[in-house]
Amino acid sequence: MMNCKRFMSVGLIVLLLAMAVPSFAFAAESPVFTLTQEKSDNNIKIVVTADKLKDMYAFEVKLSFDAKKLRLKSASSGITGYSISPIVEGNQIVYATTKIGKKQGENGKSMLSSFLFEGLGKGETEVKLTDVKLVNSVLESVTLKPNVKISAALADIAVLFKDITGHWAKAAIERAVKLGFINGYTDSTFRPNAQVTRAEFAAMLVRALDLQAKTGDKASFTDASSIPGWASGFVATAVEVGILKGYEDHTFRPGKPINRSEIAVMITRALAWQANPAKKSSFADRDLIPAWAHPSIAMAAEAGIIKGRGANQFAPSANATRAEAVTLLLAVIDLKE
Repeated sequence: MMNCKRFMSVGLIVLLLAMAVPSFAFAAESPVFTLTQEKSDNNIKIVVTADKLKDMYAFEVKLSFDAKKLRLKSASSGITGYSISPIVEGNQIVYATTKIGKKQGENGKSMLSSFLFEGLGKGETEVKLTDVKLVNSVLESVTLKPNVKISAALADIAVLFKDITGHWAKAAIERAVKLGFINGYTDSTFRPNAQVTRAEFAAMLVRALDLQAKTGDKASFTDASSIPGWASGFVATAVEVGILKGYEDHTFRPGKPINRSEIAVMITRALAWQANPAKKSSFADRDLIPAWAHPSIAMAAEAGIIKGRGANQFAPSANATRAEAVTLLLAVIDLKE
């Protein structure tokens, strides 16, 4: 008899779905998968349905999507049991559900799961079902690659946040959200004055540069395990292209707020500028700027990408805000274009 307790943790359900056991035989025909969509305002619900199932006790689905145009808000399962929280890494979603106890699996047609996305920006976007792992009631599994996709049209929806009215960066924030490299929070706020962590800025920068995040890859920092799953692909990509480096102790410190000096250096690397070690800015507090950041800050200031905070002060050690990060990244995009 199957022990219900074995299904009560994320680790166990993942283990169940990843068991190296022989693939089970299907009925005369293999399962068929379809994607359908439902739209409401700027939300799009993608529903994954399977037909011709035989004794499906548990499943894991993987979807790919355009993270610059869609943001996952929630996921739900079509079968009763235990589900893991959806795992989002770059442009990939992994979601799994299992029944609990000694029960027969699903047969015939069944809705596996639905995913609610918030649309960002405008234009066409696509969601693809890339992998499906099915497990039957005797724990035999099979992995299929249906590669079923569906397109959706996004309207040019006005970006409305209740906390940016009158803010100096309002126009920049709305433009950045429409471009898809940053978004707000589920409570309809943007929090423009909140600090940006190193992991968050890495994700913003990779998206702004339209680089493909390395799904599943992790950078070789000693604290790589502390990098959130949603950010690991972005961090790995930024390291690979030479934009991002860690500290002397080989840590990345993903949750540490990024300061203005660090941002300046990352931006000049992204633009592939050759730094002149002798170059210094004209900011009044330039004596406080670290030697490693002097050339980058001077070049970025000359190009109009970086500005001071008043009284010609750069504030090199000050933590960057979300509004500042957005403004800087838009300047990078415009300069590259």
